[in-house]
Amino acid sequence: MFDEVWRSQGEDVAPGVVAALLHLAAAGDQPVLVVSRPRPPEAPERPRVRWANAPVADLLGAAPADLLDVAAGRVLRGAEEPGALVRERCTRFTARAVTAAGEERTTEVVAWPVPERVSGFGAVSERLRVDLALAAEDHWVLQLVSPDDERSRAALRAAEERFATLAQDSPVPTLVSDVGARLSRVNDAFASLLGVPAQELCGTGWLSHVLDDEHPRVVQAVADVLAGERVAFDTRLRTAAGHVRWVTVRLAPSRTPGHGAGFIGTVEDVTDRRARENRLAYQAQHDLLTGLPNRLALLEHLGELLPEGPCGTPTAPAPATATAPGGGGAAPEPCPVGVLMVDLDDFKTVNDGLGPEAGDAVLVEVARRLVRTVRAGDLVARPGGDEFVLVCHDLSGAGAVEATARRVLDCLVPPVEVNGLRLRVGASVGVVLLAGAPGGAEEVVRDVGIATHEAKAAGGGRWALLDEGVRRRARRSLRLVADLREALARGAIDVHYQPVVRPGTPTRPGAQLLSVEALARWRHPELGPIDPGTFIEVAERANLVPLLDAHVLRVACRDLAAWRADATAAGLPHVPRRVAVNVSAVSLSADGFAEGVRRTVAEAGLQLDDVCLEVTETALASDLRACRAVLEELRRDGARVAIDDFGTGYSSLSYLVGLPADHLKVDRSFVRDLRDPRGGRGARGGPARAVAAAVVSLARTLGLDVVAEGVETLEQNAVLVELGCEAVQGYLYARPMSRDDLWDVLVGGGVLTPDPATGALPAPREVPA
Repeated sequence: MFDEVWRSQGEDVAPGVVAALLHLAAAGDQPVLVVSRPRPPEAPERPRVRWANAPVADLLGAAPADLLDVAAGRVLRGAEEPGALVRERCTRFTARAVTAAGEERTTEVVAWPVPERVSGFGAVSERLRVDLALAAEDHWVLQLVSPDDERSRAALRAAEERFATLAQDSPVPTLVSDVGARLSRVNDAFASLLGVPAQELCGTGWLSHVLDDEHPRVVQAVADVLAGERVAFDTRLRTAAGHVRWVTVRLAPSRTPGHGAGFIGTVEDVTDRRARENRLAYQAQHDLLTGLPNRLALLEHLGELLPEGPCGTPTAPAPATATAPGGGGAAPEPCPVGVLMVDLDDFKTVNDGLGPEAGDAVLVEVARRLVRTVRAGDLVARPGGDEFVLVCHDLSGAGAVEATARRVLDCLVPPVEVNGLRLRVGASVGVVLLAGAPGGAEEVVRDVGIATHEAKAAGGGRWALLDEGVRRRARRSLRLVADLREALARGAIDVHYQPVVRPGTPTRPGAQLLSVEALARWRHPELGPIDPGTFIEVAERANLVPLLDAHVLRVACRDLAAWRADATAAGLPHVPRRVAVNVSAVSLSADGFAEGVRRTVAEAGLQLDDVCLEVTETALASDLRACRAVLEELRRDGARVAIDDFGTGYSSLSYLVGLPADHLKVDRSFVRDLRDPRGGRGARGGPARAVAAAVVSLARTLGLDVVAEGVETLEQNAVLVELGCEAVQGYLYARPMSRDDLWDVLVGGGVLTPDPATGALPAPREVPA
């Protein structure tokens, strides 16, 4: 058919017309028009005829060529009505065909929109083997069906019956309206969803199943679809059994000849899906054990309470200027909202002693008591572990803050019964008042945790209100952690060395260097030298001790190897026999520690015999079995082991015999009080001398070497020499020094002259951790 059209009209047929003809190749002898309308922004432009076949020309009493470029409304009144030609779907409407003689014939029109791009023309005509893009117009194929054409009416009825059969047998609930909100047909699936016969849902009966508060939305949606829009919305329907089902309704507009605007819709039952989504949403914001809001919900709640700053940024609590370490303190600035953190004291004892089930029971009971203690509108959350956070309103003064904190502590006083046991549960409570300092919800939780830590550090069982001093110390500690981590990553922690010497005597004042102890030193770029006790405490809290130990060992091995090489090149007679490094219990118990030590020593070109590992008694007591196994393994391969701070630990004599040790280092607390018997207290120099003598005697009996730490005076040195101590370490001979300063000592023959004034040198700056 289309080759004939091509031949009759030539190659000037527009691409859009060709595509339209191909789109309706099965039209046969039915009257067909192709119309087009410019796309926006040129629209609205009246649609015009682009092609007409012989049957439609006969119907209109004109030649096909005479109909080209004629306004569609002139030959087919009704084609320009809103909703007649729709880009997104096929439409059907009633129109009046105007003949050349001016007569009008009522006809039904089916309008198919033509796709913007049509492929595969070669299957129809050899001339069209490439894809043709349509012109900048929208095209429709209009098929006219005369009411007098019984065959056409039969075809329409057959099409409607096919649609009805498809919808009726579909498992998807379907509804059809011929006009307005009145339903003309519903399928069995929709009737089954509501549990009522289909005939009761036709007309407007279906609206009675829409919940009253949903009626306005449903009516508006129907109005929108009748205006030509596609709509989709969620609503609730009540079934005949009284159950409420959540459904998603999707409606598309349609027009029925002789009736007007209606719609076709599908209904999807999403009740179970919404229940799952609600369950997941609940679980995402609630603690599954206690049912309380979790950390996420707490942060969202705090975020809603915090005011916005001048630039739209959230603001967080400003600290009060008073503290209440034991429940007292100066009055805070008035503030309507307070955040309290409740941290159970010694909860780990319950978990470890009675098991996690008992611990869970305690947490559930504590949650129940806290909920009963606060007022309506206050929030109780469990962000995790044994911590609870309360957000309380209307705390307008010091009295209200104290009364609330006391109420919380008092509610936990009665014992909790678990498995027949009556357990006493104590708690520490930190308080922060929301006042408007820059920050956010995370900072509120962090600050209230700081206040709780203050209450716990003061002995527990009390409450503390955050003050600016506490906040500054905590933030400084956090900064030190970050800076220490960065310094370790950059290798910016220095290692200094304190000589261990054979002490001088009245006839030989100079002391001979035997070995060195490697000590970590940190010079902060802004704060200057940081006291070792401070940054080691920071490293312990941040779990950085293994990294620190490994760094010191690596640098110490490298420096010892360099001293030996340089001494050989310079012909120097004396270098340290070995280097001692301190090792923590955390490092000893870490997987691969022994192998790491071997690798570090070997990479420096040393032997394990060149290294002494110093371990405190306290560290050994924390996990004696594991530490002993690792130390024995390394000692068998040649490493030396020293027990540091001997005499200050636990049960020293009970396990000393079984320890893999080569040296005992007498703690400085025993050395500090040593007095010469000729000038000291008592006939033999006092208790300190007796303890030192006992330690030296014990070490000799066990075949161990003794090193006395903290020797600062000539008198202490004289007593130790008299007791037979052959190695000492202390400020009398040298403070910890850099690798270059120690090299100068080696150049001088490794001899150190005692200097009592050395002990008065200033110590590194102490920075609170």
